[in-house]
Amino acid sequence: MEEQKPPSEGAAAPAAKGKGLWIGIAVVVVVVLLLLALVLTGFFNPPVPEEEVLRIGTVLSLTGTSGLEVFGPNNLRGAQLAVKEINAAGGVLGRPIEVVSEDDGGVEATATARAQKLVTTNRVDALIGAVGSGFCAAVLEVTKANSVVQVSASCTSPIFSNLTYTGGWFFRTAPSDALQGVVAANYSYTVRGWTTMVALGNNNPYGNGLANVFKTEFERLGGTVTAYSLPLNLASYTSDLSAAFGSTPPEAVYMAEYPTDGLKVMRDWAANPAWASIEWLFSEGVLEQAGFVDKLPAQGIDNTTLRTFQGSAPGAYLGIVGGRYDDFVARYRAEYGATADPGLFTSNAYDAVYLIASAAQKAGRATGADIKAQLRSVATPTGTIVTGDEWSTIVARFAAGGDIDYDGASGALNLDQYGDPLSGYAIWGINATNRIYTVAEYNETTVVEMLGAPPAAAIGAVTSFASEVIAAASREA
Repeated sequence: MEEQKPPSEGAAAPAAKGKGLWIGIAVVVVVVLLLLALVLTGFFNPPVPEEEVLRIGTVLSLTGTSGLEVFGPNNLRGAQLAVKEINAAGGVLGRPIEVVSEDDGGVEATATARAQKLVTTNRVDALIGAVGSGFCAAVLEVTKANSVVQVSASCTSPIFSNLTYTGGWFFRTAPSDALQGVVAANYSYTVRGWTTMVALGNNNPYGNGLANVFKTEFERLGGTVTAYSLPLNLASYTSDLSAAFGSTPPEAVYMAEYPTDGLKVMRDWAANPAWASIEWLFSEGVLEQAGFVDKLPAQGIDNTTLRTFQGSAPGAYLGIVGGRYDDFVARYRAEYGATADPGLFTSNAYDAVYLIASAAQKAGRATGADIKAQLRSVATPTGTIVTGDEWSTIVARFAAGGDIDYDGASGALNLDQYGDPLSGYAIWGINATNRIYTVAEYNETTVVEMLGAPPAAAIGAVTSFASEVIAAASREA
């Protein structure tokens, strides 16, 4: 019989084996969970090519003291509404639009820096902005150099109607002041009968550009104009007004300004009784009830004088719009509140998003070059007419091999070779209750007749309703 041996030190092996089993199970569980996490995060999926994702940046004046901050926040909401509608309908190229918004604080150097960040860090394909023309010029230095499409909803300076300058990378949904200056000059010379004027423009591409267009057209009609550039952000403009007016004050002034400096100009003008006879015509830069008109009495200007002030503006800015704008306002208020007022340029920002998105969808690629190549084609009369909140129709039209003609909330947007839309214009005034109202309207046909027509024809296009204009002004006064 074999003698039994005492248990060896390895007799505990079965317990160790059980412990190893549990460790193995734990490792498997960890590995499974890790793999599941990687799958859910798309680790094993190929990365989405950049050209399949539309990235839009915005550079707008949301804060600051430039006067443009009265427009920027609403403009951003208009753009955001368009993005929300498009993404809810499936997005561009089947993917949601990605948006990064930046505030330039009303400082041009900041606008440049924010644009640079959007281009290099966020790698946007298109940029909406800025609010003012000087800011747009600052942003264009970045967008053009990096082949990014820039669409402005409110920069109206004539300097952008120049392909040598923009390289074709700049588009806008607001019309060029090359149109506004002509309309304002025709109205001043023919309807108001002024023959000697001063054109004041703030010292940036907007003010200088508009004042010079006004001067050229007014003198072509037979008048005399002194163009004067106003420095930005001065505490007082008394010395500048003295230099511009000279020893013999002009009959009238055409002023292209923004609300903040514009109010200071009007304050200093009102303080000098020697200038009381001068009449004023403003640009759309101060077409702002709360930000400009409501603050004029505090500058020492009485109600009687207020009712003599008039201004020029694209017709849409004075509510001369069709059903598409009304539909936009209804959707805007559904999103932001029943009493929300879009204000100036907001429908233009909304339309800018739809144009960019449509161009990328048609191209089949969301790159700056592809958007640039298709932007004009989606806004011309050759395709099926579509408007905002019809993204599914737009996508279906392209899928069927067709084309579209985007007519937006801000107007028809038939972009010309410079990326500019055409527009009707209007003259605005201030009524007995100090509210802005429309004095006269100039349709697109009349505006086209003014551009390049001989002086007699241009005058005739306006005088046909001169008596009506004067009568309307008398009624409102």
